[in-house]
Amino acid sequence: MDKEVVYDFDTPVSRAGTFAEKYEARERFFGKADVEPFWVADMDLPSPGFLVDALRERLGHPMFGYTEQYGQVFDAIGWWMNDQHGVEVDRNWISLSPSVVASISVAVQTMAEPGESVVVLSPVYGPFFSCTTINGRSVADCRLTVGQGRFEIDFDALEKHVSQPETKMLILCNPHNPGGRIWSRDELERLARLCADNDTVVLSDEIHCDIVYPPQHHVSMLGIDAARENLIVAHSIGKTFNASGLQASFTIIPDARLRSRFRAGLDRSHAGDVNLLGKVALARALSPEGAEYKRQLVAYLHENTRQVCDRLRLLEGAEVMEPEATFLVWCDFRKFGAWQEVFARLVNEANVALSGGTFFGAAGEGWFRVNCAHPRSLLLPAVDRIVDAFG
Repeated sequence: MDKEVVYDFDTPVSRAGTFAEKYEARERFFGKADVEPFWVADMDLPSPGFLVDALRERLGHPMFGYTEQYGQVFDAIGWWMNDQHGVEVDRNWISLSPSVVASISVAVQTMAEPGESVVVLSPVYGPFFSCTTINGRSVADCRLTVGQGRFEIDFDALEKHVSQPETKMLILCNPHNPGGRIWSRDELERLARLCADNDTVVLSDEIHCDIVYPPQHHVSMLGIDAARENLIVAHSIGKTFNASGLQASFTIIPDARLRSRFRAGLDRSHAGDVNLLGKVALARALSPEGAEYKRQLVAYLHENTRQVCDRLRLLEGAEVMEPEATFLVWCDFRKFGAWQEVFARLVNEANVALSGGTFFGAAGEGWFRVNCAHPRSLLLPAVDRIVDAFG
């Protein structure tokens, strides 16, 4: 590995003509094709050159037929989870999937029957709700509280939800999107014990776990002994390497019985594999070179989120959650009017597209999420326009 490589995150890279959702869908969602997009949670920062080179090399071969789930991919996943997160993963625990959302949907189908309940801790990533309801299961919405400027779990409310006989599963966002919260080991152990005592399966969405800011450290649910028999961990290279379009994701399930149930669901949905380029990307990204890229990326994103929070705090009445993880900043605009009015002012006065809080459930109404994974030369002027529009 060339330790001298320095990644350039400051130079803007055009995404025109690349099918990028955050650009191509602007007019549909915001009514303006030229509004600057800080909504969809992918990065406007380049993937590492070594990953691009690996994909380019494979594209030099003129055949793109069916692929096998070869061991190099599983070895790379195991190495990454051990080196970066301190957990030992047996390769037999790993299953591939096109996306974390696909894994969530399959888990809902296999762990709960129609009419049974799935607990979510809201506000939280919108597909936690939609994957539940579209499959005919009920959402048990356990709302997070806010204490000392960050989200906290209401364990009394959670116990009431998981103790209901119809509750079969809980979906956890770890780290939390949109709040950027790193759940502590004590919190995760308490949650795991509650779920184990009530035979509730925990799906821990850990897609953001590589983007963690010092002095915090991600605690994977794989490191919580009480969770092991009822646990599905879902992860992806999408956030860390800006590779969501490659659809390369995986789950880790320590318990053989649970793993068998989940894999049967993958088979029924034909969702238990990753495409050819996704496999190339997994095997190449989850490596020592990938760890160095991640180190530099996290340092850049940490400074981005810090500066965005400092600027947004200039708005009197705005409450800002400074993230412990993720490249996302969650901001309360409720004192500036109804969310529809705030939305219109963001688009028309600040020329900025943000993710509206209702995407994260009713508990998110009036809040907006800022994606900070952009070159500072574009990100900071956009935040300044928000401050000017509401200042």
